[in-house]
Amino acid sequence: SDSMTMKWLAIAALAAETAAFAPITTTGMRLHRTPSIFSSSPIRLRRTSAPRVSAGVRMQLGLNDKDASTAIDDFKQANGEAMNLLQKEQLYLDCCASWNVEKKQLISDDEFEDLKSDLTFEGSQVMLMSREEISFMVASMRYNKGQPIMEDSEFESLRTKLRKQGSMAVKHDATSCKILESGAKVCKADLFPDDGKNALLYSPALVLSALLFNEWAFWFKGWDPLFSLILGSPLIAAATYGLTNYIYFQQPYITKTVCPECGTPQNIFFGDVLFVSGKPVTENVDTKCVNKDCAVKLKGSRDAMRVQVVFD
Repeated sequence: SDSMTMKWLAIAALAAETAAFAPITTTGMRLHRTPSIFSSSPIRLRRTSAPRVSAGVRMQLGLNDKDASTAIDDFKQANGEAMNLLQKEQLYLDCCASWNVEKKQLISDDEFEDLKSDLTFEGSQVMLMSREEISFMVASMRYNKGQPIMEDSEFESLRTKLRKQGSMAVKHDATSCKILESGAKVCKADLFPDDGKNALLYSPALVLSALLFNEWAFWFKGWDPLFSLILGSPLIAAATYGLTNYIYFQQPYITKTVCPECGTPQNIFFGDVLFVSGKPVTENVDTKCVNKDCAVKLKGSRDAMRVQVVFD
């Protein structure tokens, strides 16, 4: 009948409108329109795979380290066990020594690159060392094996230079003591620069120089304070250095060490303050242990970067 026909036409129109405004769903990164319930075609679900994370990115993120394609377990000992960090560092130094001294290659280039990647990934301090630090470590190893590759004077010069730079390669917190042939006891410890306190020495001169230059530039030139600081930074730096090293102090240098006798940490100052001593600045300084229970006499050498106990 006409009424039934109109009813079916209304249902069909409603179905078409429903299909036009069907909701959109997301799967992975692709958009798929959900078919209408009146659609005659079969529904197909497509799953998009998640983006794969490379091994390098997984290593940086710390994800699934055991499955990451690293060479951490590629280096084995003679008994088949994996090398630990110290053994890998020893192998790295042996490779450097063999190649630079004997011109021999212990492992292949690919294995050496894998070894460096492992040490870098595990945070080894060896990979942060300079060429001079590597040379010092190699020379120390060969000397301990009875195969010296460097003259004693050259070795001491290199060690002193690294001490002045505050290198970790030559830093030893423990003191050394020995008995001389005369029967006298000698205890020594290494000196290292105290960078923080040395920087603070320049603060008074820096503030004064910057303030005076700013005032001069503002009142006589009309410059903006920030602009004057940028433009006058070379003059401010030169004035700061001159005031600190020749006026306020005389060749100042603060080092840190431990007492060779009792192990108490302390600082040793080289130089003079406002010409108080009235004497020329020397490379050696006499002081005492800051521990009152010890209070032994100490003699520091700025040139050798050593401090030793003076026994009466």
